[in-house]
Amino acid sequence: MKKPSKSYLTRKLDKIVSEIVRARGYCVRCENRKTLQAAHIFSRSNRAVRWRLGNVLCLCAKCHFWSHLNPVLFTEWVRKWLGATQYNILKNNATQIKKWTIEEMEELYKRFETVRGGECYKKNS
Repeated sequence: MKKPSKSYLTRKLDKIVSEIVRARGYCVRCENRKTLQAAHIFSRSNRAVRWRLGNVLCLCAKCHFWSHLNPVLFTEWVRKWLGATQYNILKNNATQIKKWTIEEMEELYKRFETVRGGECYKKNS
């Protein structure tokens, strides 16, 4: 059987992480329950934390748009919301270089499948 490509697994992981995060059911900034989106604290280009649930927030479209228009204010808000220690741990992890293997990506997807649909999103995951 042919192994899936990294780009295919990347899309699958992005989708399942988004589903898990949006399953929280409300924006963590304003508590709106409509137009929910998965918003990364540190960009998806930071592969080490791309699929870390603690790096992805459930934001409504308005707050997500605000975060991109106001990156300094967003960073200050996240640091306060997470706490300085958790923010710094996440920031340090985001600066690491991570090259995912196909096997690691498949295993991560399997773990996410077991928690999909449940109350799995934790602020400090």
